Amino acid sequence: MNPITSHYTTDIDHLRLFLFTTDALLAKQAEQVGIDSIIVDWERIGKRERQISYSTQINADTPEDVVALAEVISIPITVRINPLDNNTSDEIETALDSGAKIIMLPMAKVPSGVDKFISLVNGRAKTLVQIETHTLVEHCHELRDLGWDYSYIGLNDLMISRQKNSIWDLLADGTVEQIFQILNNRIVGFGGVTRISGGNPIPFLELLHEMARLNCGLSVLRRTFKNEMSGRNLQAEIQAIRAAWVAARLRSREAVLADQLTFLKRLGAN
Repeated sequence: MNPITSHYTTDIDHLRLFLFTTDALLAKQAEQVGIDSIIVDWERIGKRERQISYSTQINADTPEDVVALAEVISIPITVRINPLDNNTSDEIETALDSGAKIIMLPMAKVPSGVDKFISLVNGRAKTLVQIETHTLVEHCHELRDLGWDYSYIGLNDLMISRQKNSIWDLLADGTVEQIFQILNNRIVGFGGVTRISGGNPIPFLELLHEMARLNCGLSVLRRTFKNEMSGRNLQAEIQAIRAAWVAARLRSREAVLADQLTFLKRLGAN
């Protein structure tokens, strides 16, 4: 087993922002405005079948995309590989050879699979585990003692796995909060980031307040954020998100509780 070591600490006053893209120009702009990592997505196996009835994105990124990005940016490149199988070792080696600094594992079903993944990476990159299957949530307490660097709750696949009607059900029924409580003092993320004035059906600022309450450590920029950026100032938008995050972290206990109640009422209406 790969145990947790003393360097795994949280920095919850900084919300790590990850961006899916293979566009070198956008990646360079993202680095300049303080995005923390660029994600290149290799996940294919089983994804189309799982998500065929849902509005999700399936990418077709390649090792060549990683190599090209590594030549123009210095922030870490995250590679999302396929779910654990007999080819995982080869995928990890290819990702590392291409320039990946973070390896992201989707659809882990049990902690022993996460432990095997950590062993295969063997400290050569940081590890990011997606918590997005019912079985991994049920055994989430066993993740506490494993030496992964980051985890991210994948609401879309977890919704499917738990047979929910909406990703918001996982917040309304306490699933997301339970994961954060179990993995307290680890870097755990969820949700999607968009413009401060955006968000549908949940206003993003209300979601950001809930992310801050739960001590969320990382998130991913939504497709809507990229789609809405045409003609807008990327730096100003990211600065607005950062400022709102700091303000959310500085709220009084009374304000946190009031915002949580507002959020729960919003969930009940959707």
